[in-house]
Amino acid sequence: MSVTVKDILKLPCLREAKVLAGKKGLHKEVSSITVLEFAEANDLQENLFRTNEFYGSEIVITAFANITDNVEYQCANIQRMAEVGEVGLIVYYVGILLPRIDQRLIDTANELDFALIVMPENRMNLRYSEAICEVMELIFKNQMADNYYVSEILNRMSRLPEHQRKVDVVLRMISDRIRSSLILADREKRALGQANWPMSLKLSLAEIPDPDMYTPCVISQTRTVWKYPLEENKADALELYVIKDGGLLPADVIRQAVELVRLAISLWNSSHADVQISELIRAILQDEPLKMRRLADLFHIDVASIHSMWIITPENKDAAAEGRVQEMVKEILNPYCDTVFADLYEEYIVAFMAWSDSGNALQAGDSLMEQMTANETGFLLTRCHNLEDTAEVRKAFLTNKDYLTDVRHIWPDRRSFTLEEVEFTRHCREIIDTGEDALSRRLYPLRVLGSYGEETELVKTLETYLIDSDGSVSRCADLLFVHKNTIKYRLGRIRSLLGYSPSKSPENIYLYEAAAINRLLQSV
Repeated sequence: MSVTVKDILKLPCLREAKVLAGKKGLHKEVSSITVLEFAEANDLQENLFRTNEFYGSEIVITAFANITDNVEYQCANIQRMAEVGEVGLIVYYVGILLPRIDQRLIDTANELDFALIVMPENRMNLRYSEAICEVMELIFKNQMADNYYVSEILNRMSRLPEHQRKVDVVLRMISDRIRSSLILADREKRALGQANWPMSLKLSLAEIPDPDMYTPCVISQTRTVWKYPLEENKADALELYVIKDGGLLPADVIRQAVELVRLAISLWNSSHADVQISELIRAILQDEPLKMRRLADLFHIDVASIHSMWIITPENKDAAAEGRVQEMVKEILNPYCDTVFADLYEEYIVAFMAWSDSGNALQAGDSLMEQMTANETGFLLTRCHNLEDTAEVRKAFLTNKDYLTDVRHIWPDRRSFTLEEVEFTRHCREIIDTGEDALSRRLYPLRVLGSYGEETELVKTLETYLIDSDGSVSRCADLLFVHKNTIKYRLGRIRSLLGYSPSKSPENIYLYEAAAINRLLQSV
C-alpha cells in the first residue's frame, strides 16, 4: 500500500499538526515532500508551474514567507499546486511569519480537496528538515517493503493535468520511484525520452554498450544496464534502457517499468491529448481491476455500470474492414447506450456498453449484423450480457475464443451468437471429452430413432427442427426443401418412437443437447 497524507500525519514531527481543510484529500498518495516559497501568482509563476518538473503526489512545506499579508496570492498558490497534482500543504510559523490562516484559504482548500495542514502556532523551534526526513524515510520504507508500484504510478497518472500527459513525465515518475535512469529509444539507439537519476546526472545513450535483451549488463564497477523491448516480436518496437548505479534491480521491478512506459505511449500520442481506449479494454479482459479502475478514471468511464460485451471475430484479416466495423459498432450503439467504447484486442473487435434500456440490445445486435452483411464484411458477433465483474468478462472472452469454432459447427448457418450458446457448446464439448459412457447416455435418443432404419432423415429433421428452426415447422420445411406436412409426419414418427413430443419441455432439452453433440461429432 502507498503512503497517504493520513499516514504522514502519524509521524512524530506532525503529531501536533492540525488539518484545517481538505479532509477529503487525506487518502491521496504521497510520493515525496518539497519546499515551495512562491510569491505573487503572476505569469512568471504560471510558467514555472507549467514547465518545471512537478509530477504530482507531493506534499508541500511553506510559510508563505513572501506573501504573509496577501491572502489572494496564498489562495492562488494553493490553486496552482492542486492543478499540478500536489496533494497538500504543511504551513509552518503561523503566528510568527504568517499572522493567521484566513478563512478564504480554508475554503479554497476544501473546494479542491487539498489537505491544509498547520503546524503548532507561535513555535520558533520547528524545522522543515524534521518533516522532510521522517516523511521520506516512511516513503522509502514503504517502497522497500512493496516492489509493486504500477497501481501507484497509474493513480498519479490519472491525476495529471492535460499539459503533463506525456511519456517523459511517466519516465520521471518511474525514475524517482526506482531511483534509476530510464532512456526510451528506437532500434537505431536514438533517444526519444529520458529521465536521469539523479536529475543532475549527465548520461548519453551513445556512451552505453548495447546489452542483450532482458540480460543485465555490468558496464562499470557501480553501473548496470538492462534493455527491454516495449512490444514483443515486433521488429520496429521501441526499447527501454534502465540504468542503475550502485546495485541491481529485481526483474519484476524492471518489467513494471516496461509496462508503465508502454501504457503511457499507448495512452498519449505526440500531442499528449489523443487518448486511446485499447489499454482500458486490455485491463478489463486481463482481469486487472486495479489498473482498470485507474484507467477508467483517466477516461471518466463508470466501469461498474457496464455489464455487456460484444466480441466481433473476423473470418479474414482485413484492417480496412476492421476500421469500418468499429465505426459501425459505435454508430449503432450510441443511441442506445449511456456508455460505449470499442477497440481491437488481439485479433478481435471488443465493445463494452452500459445500456440506457437493455430492451434495445437485441435490436442493436440485429442492426449490426444487417450492416455487416450489407457491407460484405466477414465477421461473427458474440453478444455477452449480464456480466457481473471483470472475472466474468475475462471468462466469457476466453470461452468464446476457445469454442467459437465448435459453435459454428452446431449452428453452421448463423453468424450471430449469444454467450449462453457458447457456454452450451463448451458443455457439449466437455461431455464428448468425458468419455464413451457419458457420450453414449447423451446420444441414446438418437440411437432409438436409428433403430428403425430411419436414422438419417429423422435425426436430420430433429436437428434442423430444434437447432436451426427454433421449433418452427414451416422454417424447418424450408431449410430441408420439403413440404411442411412431411415435417409434421416425421415429427409424429419421432414422437411415436421416443414416447414424447420433441417440442415438449423438459424432454426436448435433452434432445437438443443430443442433436448438438451429434453435430460436433460429425464435424471431426
